[in-house]
Amino acid sequence: MNLLLPPSLILLGLSLALSLPALGWALWRAPWRQLAVSNQRQHAFFAAILALGLFWLLQVEVRDSLGFHPMLITVVTMIFGWHLALVIGALALVALQLYRLALWGSLDGWAQALQALEPATLPVDFVLSVLVPASWTLVVLFLVDRWRFKNPFTYFLGVGFFGAMLSCLWLGAAAFALFYASGSEAPLAVLREHGLLFVLMMFPEGFCNGALATVFTILWPDMVKTYRDEWYLGD
Repeated sequence: MNLLLPPSLILLGLSLALSLPALGWALWRAPWRQLAVSNQRQHAFFAAILALGLFWLLQVEVRDSLGFHPMLITVVTMIFGWHLALVIGALALVALQLYRLALWGSLDGWAQALQALEPATLPVDFVLSVLVPASWTLVVLFLVDRWRFKNPFTYFLGVGFFGAMLSCLWLGAAAFALFYASGSEAPLAVLREHGLLFVLMMFPEGFCNGALATVFTILWPDMVKTYRDEWYLGD
């Protein structure tokens, strides 16, 4: 979900207070050495950034306040881990801004396109579209890893499908709490009127993440294993 209106100072401050420590921790703890030694992982890393930004461009706008789209952060977290997922999500938001600039610039002119961009919404978008679903996926991975019945099916179905479905509800709750705490009336009114959209997003979110998780688990298990060794090596 993306904010389409300039955020208030309180909303911006709350979002920065949540996003900057999380992103700083992710940058510090991300497995950069593992990424540097494998061309395949590097290609997947940059492809995920470009693909996410392009996918998020296909959103449904509600009253020019909020944009709704499948997030796909669940499968990114499953493949790359929580730290790299936050980095990929942050860079994908920048790529989304560049995509919009290129699209609007070709249609309306570059001056109008620059004026239409809202870089101040990036911290809010990062919290809602990246931090919340990635952190929830980490919780689901932890719970699934503690199950006695360990099987790849419980991995990409339990996490990729059902975990992604529930992330939509957590996204809605986090958005409501963030907008309510910051006194952002316009997006809060949209949530109150169109809150059912989070329920409608559950199946496509679960299907997309579950399908991609299944493909990677079956065809490229080494890529998933690299970032989730504790799942495959657990007793």
